[in-house]
Amino acid sequence: DEKEETHQCKWESCYLEMGNLEELIVHVKDKHIGSGKALYYCGWENCPRNQKPFTKRHKMHNHLRTHTGERPFECKEPDCGKRFSRPDSLTTHSKIHSNVRPYLCGFENCGKAYYHLRSLRKHERTHE
Repeated sequence: DEKEETHQCKWESCYLEMGNLEELIVHVKDKHIGSGKALYYCGWENCPRNQKPFTKRHKMHNHLRTHTGERPFECKEPDCGKRFSRPDSLTTHSKIHSNVRPYLCGFENCGKAYYHLRSLRKHERTHE
């Protein structure tokens, strides 16, 4: 299932290659991120955060997924299996399976409803 992919650490000139994504994640968390710090800085090559720190370790761990592509949160709906890097993205996605559309258009006699707030906002512009 896993393609011939290299799992290379690109943290501040480290460049170690790992056998799989899990090994890379453990390596970066243990060797580079660490714990018990007041601030956590991302040292990944060409990171767009540009050394802007995190105050919480779990936020740094979440950010690391933007570099590794890790998607640990999987939709459990049969025949779906989509994966997400953040739990809130999975929660938002799950609404499509229940057909719950919490974002309702407030314009008179419209009645449209959406899964995502951004979709409602885009729709509302059609009334302007």
